[in-house]
Amino acid sequence: MKNTFRMLILFSMIFPSLSAGAQDKYSLFFNYKEGETYRYKDVYTYDLVQEINGQEMKVTGSNNSILKFSTESVAPDGNITFICAYEEIKTVMKNAMFDTTLDQKDLVGKRGRLIIDKYGKEIKKEVIDTVQSGNGLGGGMAALYTANFLRLPDHPVSIGEKWVIDNTDTTKVGEGYTITTAHNEYTLLQSEEKDGHHCLNIAFTSKTETTGKIFQMGMELFVEGNGDVQGAIWFDPKSGIMVAKETTTTQDMTYAVTGQMKMTIPSTQKVQMSYKLLE
Repeated sequence: MKNTFRMLILFSMIFPSLSAGAQDKYSLFFNYKEGETYRYKDVYTYDLVQEINGQEMKVTGSNNSILKFSTESVAPDGNITFICAYEEIKTVMKNAMFDTTLDQKDLVGKRGRLIIDKYGKEIKKEVIDTVQSGNGLGGGMAALYTANFLRLPDHPVSIGEKWVIDNTDTTKVGEGYTITTAHNEYTLLQSEEKDGHHCLNIAFTSKTETTGKIFQMGMELFVEGNGDVQGAIWFDPKSGIMVAKETTTTQDMTYAVTGQMKMTIPSTQKVQMSYKLLE
């Protein structure tokens, strides 16, 4: 009898601990619907400090845009093809010498195609409507469409679990390019309401390294630098869509100018970004 009583006590201690340790696993994947259009409002502000010939130059600015993602097709394996376009875009720049709003009407309505797999990995991107943009954005327009998607794990995860994604992205900048490698770490924090959706809150950090070569105003610039990103993402697991993303980025860059005007331009930039689904 005593042994039986002891076993009952032992089981009563073990089973609650097992129950408390068991957590729901979430299988996460994108499930944007074919034929549907999704619109995101993208707002970012930045503070930039550059040093040119020993003189410090400070620039602040903001960009407000609405991006439209029209789901062209969803393949049997879950790959999603979007037709992407700017619906609105406005850029403001300020420094001690000027205060200007950049005209970017040439980008509005111009389309790019983006293909991702169901976990958010980029398969292909291409420009459909080419743009000769004076600010150099036109040639690399399609690269902008991947900036705010997250990478989901290819295995079930529970609250408190982390997953790591490393990726490399090449961006065309006018007649030049930049290559950015990123080490991204995600942590599934909790379930919560966000903008009318029952979401999973995912913490996000990233460390990036960038190299490249840019041609601007007849000069050849070699680029290198690194960045740190911290933020939060809200993902609706039932609908399979990203609802919102907020990040803070600090980036240190160096631009080396060759040719007759040889110089090195160090640059530090802090960016606050908000990305939100519009219903």
